[in-house]
Amino acid sequence: MPNLFWPRVLSADVGAGGVLGRGVHWLGVAVAAAFLVTALGWAVDGWSLPMAAAVTLAAGAAALGGRGVRYLLAGE
Repeated sequence: MPNLFWPRVLSADVGAGGVLGRGVHWLGVAVAAAFLVTALGWAVDGWSLPMAAAVTLAAGAAALGGRGVRYLLAGE
């Protein structure tokens, strides 16, 4: 079965840079989740829809940026 989330097989031996890359990736995912919760709260309250949209885009950038760092450092 192909791996849909990671196109390459995860390596057990990635070294210190790979571990750092994985940590930055998951930190980016956590920040993105916090941004999405914040944007959802703003959108539901009707407080500021343009700002909620901007924070949603920032969440995507945080997630993709963390993924890019993981790709560069861990090669995954």
